[in-house]
Amino acid sequence: MQLSVALRNGSSMSSPHTVDRASPLPLYAQVKRQLRTMILSWPSDCDRFHTEQALCGIYEVSRATIRQAVAELEEEGLLQRRQGSGTRVIRRKIDLSISPPTNFSDQWARSGRSLIVELLRFERNAPCPAVFAEMLATTPGTPTVRIERFLRSGAMRIAWDQRFIPMNMAGDLLRREAVKVSLLDALARRVELDRGESQLEAGLAGEEYAERLELLPQEPVLIRNMRYFTVDGLPVMAGLSIYRADQVRYKLTAPMRAPGMAIKPEVRNPQPGFAV
Repeated sequence: MQLSVALRNGSSMSSPHTVDRASPLPLYAQVKRQLRTMILSWPSDCDRFHTEQALCGIYEVSRATIRQAVAELEEEGLLQRRQGSGTRVIRRKIDLSISPPTNFSDQWARSGRSLIVELLRFERNAPCPAVFAEMLATTPGTPTVRIERFLRSGAMRIAWDQRFIPMNMAGDLLRREAVKVSLLDALARRVELDRGESQLEAGLAGEEYAERLELLPQEPVLIRNMRYFTVDGLPVMAGLSIYRADQVRYKLTAPMRAPGMAIKPEVRNPQPGFAV
């Protein structure tokens, strides 16, 4: 079916908003999926979202169905409901920094989002794939602890993580420690860490990452490769993280002076009336 959707400026457009009542996917989940797409393309000059009553008319479903879909989107940090002022679209991305100290829970919280770690795999003595073996300066097939996780905000998968730690570095690393946000905290109790290296690039989700992050193959992702070293210069962990580019951005702080050196900038106006 096609329904006429009333836009915030009072105009309307013909747009397909369909739910398949024969689908095994619950109606609220179908509505939620379409609302998420709507939110991500919401006009930048207005944050007021459709009312429950309007959404009931758009999708021709019950108010209970709409409330469940909206509640989950609110839990994911995409919408905010306030008594007396309606529902607002939240556009804040999760700002992440890879400069130490790194506390991802706090960084997500500052963006108004909750962080949930979902452990998919914790495998000891897993053979290390060639690409990560090179990063760990070891041979392919070397026994490692392999960890695979989703980072979620509500039900939305924001990132997919994969980490490899050599067995001699992992020690007695436990499964319950892998559920915690920072694996570096767990490693720091076993080895003395010195530095980390990260490489960030943009890419498309493709079939593999689209399925994991519930995206379309042509949607953008951020790809982060990283490895960490001990004070002896030995690689202690290597890994890969794939982030939804519509939900995450990275911030880098670069020091502009040497340790112990004070900078006293001299600011001059080249001409009267011009500010530097």
